[in-house]
Amino acid sequence: MPDSSQGPALSLARARAFVMAKQGLSVAGPENVHDATLAAAGVYGTAPTCYLSYAARVEGFRLAHLDEELYARRRLVRLRCMRESVYIEPVEALPVVVAATGAGEKAAVRLVRLSGLTEGEFAALADRIEGLLAGRPPATVSELREMLGAHVPPRRGALQYVVALMSRQARLVRAEVRGSWRSDTHAYARWADWVGTPLKHVDPETARAELARRYLRAFGPATAADLKWWAGWTVRDTTAAVSALGEDVVEISLTDGEAPSTSLVLTEELAALSAADPGSAPGVRLLPVWDAYVMGYAQRRRLVAGPDYARVYDRAGNGTSVVLLDGVAAGVWELEHASGPPGGSLTVRVAPFGPALVSRWAEAEEAAARAAAAIGANEL
Repeated sequence: MPDSSQGPALSLARARAFVMAKQGLSVAGPENVHDATLAAAGVYGTAPTCYLSYAARVEGFRLAHLDEELYARRRLVRLRCMRESVYIEPVEALPVVVAATGAGEKAAVRLVRLSGLTEGEFAALADRIEGLLAGRPPATVSELREMLGAHVPPRRGALQYVVALMSRQARLVRAEVRGSWRSDTHAYARWADWVGTPLKHVDPETARAELARRYLRAFGPATAADLKWWAGWTVRDTTAAVSALGEDVVEISLTDGEAPSTSLVLTEELAALSAADPGSAPGVRLLPVWDAYVMGYAQRRRLVAGPDYARVYDRAGNGTSVVLLDGVAAGVWELEHASGPPGGSLTVRVAPFGPALVSRWAEAEEAAARAAAAIGANEL
């Protein structure tokens, strides 16, 4: 169990400044995309979110920097993990991430059922797909369908379910992307061919404790409910994971003019958190839809004022493209196509919520210029 002796009562502003610095959203960010991925405990992996998330964190980021890590150096991999969402994760973190969030027996049974196949038919088709991909370039689901020929299951969408489960089981990996940097059409490769080594087995309970540690290192101080939301766990698994950390975690009280909330922070970070300057201004950052920071907490009052909540999050809790001002949502933004055919030039458009962002418009322009330079768009 975490140390139950309450640590100091700290302000939410101090916690925001501390977390933003850890996540590379303050003055000095990570030097490269690999370090930025570690700092955020994973970056949401769909396009164009992934590129825009790195643009907000890594100075001088360009599209090619992420492509090199994903497709050339292969130190980063896309996979479905927390909350069944697709994240980009470092290869060295995969054993823990997969074991802690992997397809359990219920998920596997569900996917097999949805495919319309028996367990035996499902297993045989998975083996056939691995055999077809051995020694060949990555293939999309459509290309796999052609390669399978008469062995394609008759039920609509069945092949997608087979590929999905194989990816969750680390038999396949999302390899290349077909299309532009905004495309989410993936080609799949055998895990062993693309990553190079089989996934190391980690006990799920041990993995959940380590993933909890990783989450708190990126997002702490945070509540157990925040961790449960982010990881997609049950209350039971969340409680067990936190308890397993023992004295490595301490409880503190966060205050923001309302009833204080009990939050968790790694013991090794408590001194740095207490010394964080709540008045340090991290400035303006443009974060995309589903950015890791925007989606990192169940309790969003630390990120957005009540009246603005519906502007940032939908009813399912999905965050839109948001303009952060000193860690709090102060506007929204979008990439807008110039007049003409789709695929033409893009422009960064910013819409402030009120005078707070307008009064610091020069910083908003600087943040927009940074995003524009990363993706080759025009400034706002």
